[in-house]
Amino acid sequence: MKLPEKPILLDANSSIAGEQAAQSLHLGWRILISLLLLGLVALLGMLLQSSRTASAAPAERPSMQSMADPLVLAFYYTWFDESTWTNDRLSDLPAEPYVSRDRGIMGRHIEQAQRAGIDAFVVAWYGPTGDSNQTEPNLAALLEEAAARGFKIAVLFETDSPFFNGVGAVNAALRHLLDVHASQPAYLRVDGRPVVFFWRPSLYGVDTWAAIRNQVDPGRNAIWISEGVDVSYLAVFDGHHLYSNTWNPPADLTATNRRFAARVEAMRTSAGADRFWVATVMPGYNDVKIRPGSGFARDREGGAYYERSWQAAIDSSPRWVVINSFNEWPEGTYIEPSVTFGDLFLALTATWSSRFKAGASVQQASVGEGFTRASEIEPTSDTPIAIVRTPVLNLRAGPDVSFALLGHAIEGARLPILGRTADSSWWRVRTSVGEAWVFGGLVEALGPLDDVAVLASAAATPAAQANKSVIPPTFTITVDGQPILLRQVQATNP
Repeated sequence: MKLPEKPILLDANSSIAGEQAAQSLHLGWRILISLLLLGLVALLGMLLQSSRTASAAPAERPSMQSMADPLVLAFYYTWFDESTWTNDRLSDLPAEPYVSRDRGIMGRHIEQAQRAGIDAFVVAWYGPTGDSNQTEPNLAALLEEAAARGFKIAVLFETDSPFFNGVGAVNAALRHLLDVHASQPAYLRVDGRPVVFFWRPSLYGVDTWAAIRNQVDPGRNAIWISEGVDVSYLAVFDGHHLYSNTWNPPADLTATNRRFAARVEAMRTSAGADRFWVATVMPGYNDVKIRPGSGFARDREGGAYYERSWQAAIDSSPRWVVINSFNEWPEGTYIEPSVTFGDLFLALTATWSSRFKAGASVQQASVGEGFTRASEIEPTSDTPIAIVRTPVLNLRAGPDVSFALLGHAIEGARLPILGRTADSSWWRVRTSVGEAWVFGGLVEALGPLDDVAVLASAAATPAAQANKSVIPPTFTITVDGQPILLRQVQATNP
């Protein structure tokens, strides 16, 4: 027989105390859980902020570039200060004037370049020394700002730097560049090798550059890119570009790019090692105010010239494309936002850099004025001709380098001969810009040359004297508030 359970009797005070204990226990758990959740939220926020600080670059941007990557680069200048932005020196002004040492400006420029599809700035550098040389601290700061944003920086080595006094200074500067700056995380490396562009390597001969490289980069651990119309420097350098291909008189961009791409390929074959072509694109040009008497302007045509420049560059199948420039204001080649054009050229850059990286084909640009191609002139067998045997040949108003430049002819052009000097050192020829003189050492003269008339020296005629080039002896630029006098040298290239 089951007995009834004994009832448990509690008085009123016991019941209240038990209820209070239960509520206290429940509240304690709620507070503990809330604190844990708040801690987790704070920890997650810290992790996200750390991730944002570590890299501001898009997630898809690769951490290392390969030689197979079709890179878009842009020349960049860091020597602007408060005295730069004056209408008497510049054809246009930035939408927001600035000083190059401002890190906020560096960051803004980097982010603008990233949105336009530019992979790296190629920064003009005067070397590590010089009291007024702001390019050294500004390069170091740019590398830090670029690292925070997943962007890359390379150097445009200014061989004619006012702070270099000879080959020894060039050696020391290159060692500093490779040992100090090229070791930074944001420095542009392709297949692990730091990239260095060179301005005016023609200041030294090929043998001198070979000696320099054997001292500072004997293992060929860097990638050196030469500049100019002389591709023989590829005996020492790894790649080649034309800093400017907007010439006066104008040249056909497509023919010029194709010709130099072919020359680089020929050097690659003869060297038995990789040599590659870097094509240049330009939005226009205007240096009239800083070089009165010798400067010229190439109209931007509302962006049409820039687009033709991109077309011509892509048509030459380059390894990389370099834009001249992001912010070279004195020569009027900038693409950063300006008072006149706004952000038009950044928008165009975004479109064309995307096409280049996608491998899109483009139509061939038309032949420009002042340029002669081999296919344009086909003389008969009884006509004496001069065949151009140099990549780019100057067409001059008279038989001397002091005469005005009328245009250019590229290698392989066949120019009918109309006359000569007594020693046949110069030939008068017919071209697409009219009659002109060419230097005999840069052409191959063929045909019935005995019948070619000796013409009176063009230098003796008043008209020819009027056509002589006028070159101002000096002009001044401001570097970090200090004026530097630059001496312009009389042209000696025929």
